[in-house]
Amino acid sequence: MSKIICATSTTRDPKSSSHHQNRPKYISSLEKLDERTKNWQPRRVEEENRLNQLYEQGKCDLFRPLSSYRYYHIHKNTPIDLIDDLIDYAEVVKCYTIDTEAQLVPKRPSIPALIQIEYVYEDNPSILLLIECMYLPEQNEPTFIKIKQLCKIIFSMGHIIYSWGNLVDELEDFYRYNLFDENDINHVHERNIQGEFKKYFNTTYSTSPDIKLKSNETYSLQFAILNTFNEWLTKRYTLGNFSCGLDLDLHTITVPRQYIHMQEQVIQDEKQIRQLLINYALNDCLSVTKLVHELPSPTRSSTSTTTTNDIFTFNYFEEEYDDISSSDEICYHVEINAPNDEST
Repeated sequence: MSKIICATSTTRDPKSSSHHQNRPKYISSLEKLDERTKNWQPRRVEEENRLNQLYEQGKCDLFRPLSSYRYYHIHKNTPIDLIDDLIDYAEVVKCYTIDTEAQLVPKRPSIPALIQIEYVYEDNPSILLLIECMYLPEQNEPTFIKIKQLCKIIFSMGHIIYSWGNLVDELEDFYRYNLFDENDINHVHERNIQGEFKKYFNTTYSTSPDIKLKSNETYSLQFAILNTFNEWLTKRYTLGNFSCGLDLDLHTITVPRQYIHMQEQVIQDEKQIRQLLINYALNDCLSVTKLVHELPSPTRSSTSTTTTNDIFTFNYFEEEYDDISSSDEICYHVEINAPNDEST
């Protein structure tokens, strides 16, 4: 039998053999991201390698949030019942951490893509929202109206918002989505944790060679976490495709025609990169919150939030999704929202 197979392989149609040899090399989204970071931000790659070496030597730990948490994707397919529950919760929460992610495009302005919002508690697990702005409903649809109502409550008068950097700078590019505006941002009490950390670090470690004294100099969040908790907060995914549709319920995973022969691998890789980007986005919020609890602040007593355990019950949990494996469910596109990857 083996001789027959061997003989058959030697008499294969040469055109077919040439076709297989000329197939384009498959490069996963994670590999593209790593190459993009290497080309655009080589210093970041060096720092990641340095921290990875410290971790492997047992000289630092991986970042760990203060407590457990739940997260929910907010977009056009989010059930209104879930948004109603999140609105109810927002009515009793006073403190939030907010961060954002943009879709970076070569030689063009970045596209605001993702808003992360953490409901901050003293005792209960955190709740985090991932608002996928490229996949919001039409503005006249009930789901959009509910999402906007939720944002209006979060930015209510007297609420405290923690951010890494100036809050307006963080959010102003997102005004275009009409979920909130500058007036809403002006209602809240902002705490710029980046500024608070600079004051703390410069006072506590005044002789450090890393000290930044100029008014326009700032410390990175990664630096703050490492020097406060001796934990590595990875920044490997900063240039990630955050407009790809992180939630699998958006069904944005596609298989290019030239890779149809390895569709299972492509789908698995796309699921993996989405989960890595989700974890990265969540940790950017959770790390700021962790710093809030560590840094001295004259307003700490006024920013504490007391909540009653289990005020509301949530029945929405992250679901497992089946592989998109049937041929009629496969879309033939090169890559979602990444037309310039070839340049990297």
